[in-house]
Amino acid sequence: MASFQKLSGGSTPGTSQQDGQFEPPYDKWRRDDLYHLAQQQGIENRANMSTDELARALRETQ
Repeated sequence: MASFQKLSGGSTPGTSQQDGQFEPPYDKWRRDDLYHLAQQQGIENRANMSTDELARALRETQ
C-alpha cells in the first residue's frame, strides 16, 4: 500500500497536467493499487479488468 500512497500524493516526476488538473501516471501503478483506487471510486466490474483497463476507467472518472 505504500506505493499507492506515494503515487497518489503530490506532484511526482513524470506526471502530466492538463487544464491545471493533476493526472497520476496510472500506467506505472501496480494492478493492486489501481484496483484499490477503483474500489474507492466505485468502478464496477473492476475484478475482471486488466491493469490497462483499470487505468483507463480511472482516467475516465476524473
